[in-house]
Amino acid sequence: MPGPVNFKEEPPTRPVLISSAAVTIGCGPSKPPKNSGTELQPRPQHQVNVSRPTGGAVLVPPPYRDQQGRPIQHSASELDRNTLMEALTDVAAFLDRQGVRTQLVTVGGAVNTLYLQSRISTHDVDFFLENASSSTHHAIHEAARFANRQRGGRLGAEWLNNATQLFMPVQLQQTLFRAALEQGVVVFEGGGLRVYAAPWSYAFCGKLNRLSDPLSGGEPRPYDLADAVVYLHEYLRTTGRQTVGVRQVREWCKQYNKKMTDEVLRRVDDAYYQQYSRRAIDWRA
Repeated sequence: MPGPVNFKEEPPTRPVLISSAAVTIGCGPSKPPKNSGTELQPRPQHQVNVSRPTGGAVLVPPPYRDQQGRPIQHSASELDRNTLMEALTDVAAFLDRQGVRTQLVTVGGAVNTLYLQSRISTHDVDFFLENASSSTHHAIHEAARFANRQRGGRLGAEWLNNATQLFMPVQLQQTLFRAALEQGVVVFEGGGLRVYAAPWSYAFCGKLNRLSDPLSGGEPRPYDLADAVVYLHEYLRTTGRQTVGVRQVREWCKQYNKKMTDEVLRRVDDAYYQQYSRRAIDWRA
């Protein structure tokens, strides 16, 4: 996989929503750890110049550095459903004015907050395109900056980011993108933007990975088990199935490069039973 391409920039002197009534998805280590600090007011006298990507994976946002070449630190904000809806509406309007029409696939808490409404808030909107080196990333980056400026920087510089693609082989990224469009779960739509939820099976395996292997998946969070249950429920509901076989789950995890243990899968099955009064995993199939 080609190395990431960074937008070239001058170093700064200082550092229509569609929802479900059901109860973004977390897919293991979706991005590098968050830093501290925040992007506040824009400074016209130090306007950032962004060059067009020239090849390889493109990062949104690009890494910001100060005059000494040190990374500028950013903090994460808590973004509730209304804030995300308004911010994405601004992104969609910006893209529309630029004549850009694009489709994103989102992974992370945005799906839970916007579509499933199983969480009150999330830190960001993690996304990926079908093509990791698409020049559309440039327009998305500028649209995200515009939405953040509209709110005085309160969204945070990384509120809309595609760092999750750093953990995806190119072929898997393309496969997931197409599967998301086929699944057809639209999280947000308006202007020049349509956002799809990643496949439920991928979301589910991401949670199994985090719960099974903290070293590679990251330290489990309080909501990870509940997320695994709701992703599994959405998969069964949308496919019209009552259960899924344990062998099928293992095949998913292998395909998505995720780890799982039978112990964790049993915990998920037990939690599913407590919430829906029936078993979701067929241990004989």
